Amino acid sequence: MTVYLDQNAWVNLLKEAKKAPPGTDRKIRELMEHKKSGAAHFPLSAMHYMETWHRSKWESRYDLAGVMRDVSGYLTLAPMHRLQRAEIERAIVEKMALKGYTPVPEVGAFGHGVDHAFASSSGRFRYVESLADEHLDSPAIELEDDPIRILKSRGDPVYQWASLAGSPDSMELEGFDRITQHRRGRFYAENQQKKMDFWTSSGGKDLVDRAVVTNDFILALDDVNDMCKIRGVDPLSLVHSREDIMELWNKIPTLHAYSSLRIQRFRNAHQKWSQHDLADLLVLSVAIPYCDVVVTERQWCHFAKQAKLDRTYGTFITPSLDVAMQWVNESVTRK
Repeated sequence: MTVYLDQNAWVNLLKEAKKAPPGTDRKIRELMEHKKSGAAHFPLSAMHYMETWHRSKWESRYDLAGVMRDVSGYLTLAPMHRLQRAEIERAIVEKMALKGYTPVPEVGAFGHGVDHAFASSSGRFRYVESLADEHLDSPAIELEDDPIRILKSRGDPVYQWASLAGSPDSMELEGFDRITQHRRGRFYAENQQKKMDFWTSSGGKDLVDRAVVTNDFILALDDVNDMCKIRGVDPLSLVHSREDIMELWNKIPTLHAYSSLRIQRFRNAHQKWSQHDLADLLVLSVAIPYCDVVVTERQWCHFAKQAKLDRTYGTFITPSLDVAMQWVNESVTRK
């Protein structure tokens, strides 16, 4: 089984390990035993890489990265945008009853290392023309002496560790931006707050629900059109009505989970959107459909269960690492 632990769960693992004498920490030992036996696996996401780098003290970063490395073995989850294209293609093939289906692009939810987590040949790194706020999506540039290529030439273990833990001086490197996701999250939160204020003042719950699904489906249309072109399908023959949109939306797991969580978040109108919401939404939209167990914050557990995502995908969702470990141990024993 696959068990997704959010950043707080990893941090709590480290805290408890530091309190116990070396080699006696029960939780990490149990997780390692499950990993060694193949009974359970504990993937990292792109957000783990970024959140770990937010620790300015390299000693703290190394301690946390060491636990992540040992328990995960650098097993990683693919990002939402990578999986969504394959899911959309599969949904189109099924709806149109197309023959000879071979996924294009062929992609799995789980893979090895930072490149898989970011769906990029340069992992979490990207060289851009500008790091200014107004250039969050600044064009990428190529460097003649590419540090990533040099780092990879030193071997996979070196590359994976550097990507997860950095180096003692990586926070001081000139021109390196380690908070892009936080800035993007801030802009996203501001945008969502405006939508929340407008939608909730314009109508009731049903209006908000329809607005969220419509908004998210429109954002996915580029992928829908691309996959239709690859499969030789007229996009207009795919969707004739709102019912067709809902049918297709329900067959795209990451999009369905993303929209469902957003709907619940919008219903919680008294709570302002925060910069962390984007990261949580993106990773949970993959973890919930593809993992067997998800440990995440209490509010997201509540939202997921309100949306019945746990039932839809057969996922055990809890805010408690202890409860999750008990569930995993009992499942392993039953098998």
